[in-house]
Amino acid sequence: MMHSRTAAPARLLSLIVVALLAGGCSRDAAPAATPAPTVEGGTIRFVADSPQLKVLRSEAVSDGSATVLQLPARVTWDDTRSSLLRSPLPGQIARIDAAPGEKIKAGQVLAWVTSPEFGQVQAEGARGAAELRQARNELARVRELHDAGVASGRELGEAESALAASEAEHARLQALTRGFGSSRGIDQRMPLRSPINGILVERRMSPGMSVSPDAELPLAVVSDPDRLWLIVDVPEALAVRLKPGMAIRVAPGQGETAQAVLGHVDDYIDTERHVVQARAELDNRERRFKAGQYVRAAITVPMDGGVSLPEGAVLLLGREQVVFVDEGKGRFARRTVQAEELGQGRLWVGEGLAAGARVVVDGGLLLQQVLDQNGGSADAPTGSAAAAKAAP
Repeated sequence: MMHSRTAAPARLLSLIVVALLAGGCSRDAAPAATPAPTVEGGTIRFVADSPQLKVLRSEAVSDGSATVLQLPARVTWDDTRSSLLRSPLPGQIARIDAAPGEKIKAGQVLAWVTSPEFGQVQAEGARGAAELRQARNELARVRELHDAGVASGRELGEAESALAASEAEHARLQALTRGFGSSRGIDQRMPLRSPINGILVERRMSPGMSVSPDAELPLAVVSDPDRLWLIVDVPEALAVRLKPGMAIRVAPGQGETAQAVLGHVDDYIDTERHVVQARAELDNRERRFKAGQYVRAAITVPMDGGVSLPEGAVLLLGREQVVFVDEGKGRFARRTVQAEELGQGRLWVGEGLAAGARVVVDGGLLLQQVLDQNGGSADAPTGSAAAAKAAP
């Protein structure tokens, strides 16, 4: 009887503990987990309330059949109307005779350079002139002696040869001094002359400044600022699509637009920057552009169909470019594409994407990770638009 009385309270206590534990477990139970996305090949499907959908952003592709390329460009002097002047010999600026903005005539002296090396050229010219006079006098003397029967024919021939050599040397030295812009006496003053008519548009010299032929920048530039060149840097993948005669729009300032025509496309590639340079002539009579100015050039290029999309939509997997197409209702499909750079963060895709398709521009890496976790890809993504540009 005693055993049964003590066992009953023990059983009751056990039931109370079990009930308390069961109640605590029911209050602390975690909510049901969100179902994982399903993967079929290269297609991912999320449930409607999946939190992963919140980090995905899609954007509709644009018609790429007549794409407007926005390319970097710079304004330069027209090489056919310009002269960049440097000192042909080392020296110092002694005097400046022209001011920026001044109209310059061909042959006009812009500055004088004091150059000991030019003085040496002048001295050699003077020596050559003296030797020429001496050779002429010697030939006249030998000819008189030959006529008198005193000098031989050989001596007369040697004198004539010496005169011919002196005349050639004198002509060379005269041409050299004239090439440096002066044939005056020995004063070491070398003129810096303009070879063309134009306007002194740049001047980078001051009295007493040391100058040399290998200076990086010219001392002066004479040009025609009414006509400038527009140099456009074209990605090598798009260079074949640009042809002379295409219209170019340039914005020199806020709200302004200027028109130009593409005149030339280079036949070689800048191997360091991987661009091809194209050139157009700018009408600058209104002085809206400045040489050295950087601008954006808009060129409408026919692209044979295709679509335009943001560069952030393209991922590079090894050597393969892919995008994720938003098919709606939480469904995303991976597509392989071949993209070309258009500039200003846009890419062109010729095949694989229909007009009006929506592509994922934010969250593509997340989708690729989902595929990787489910064995959908052996290659890890190496980036998006920036990497896509480097793909061959």
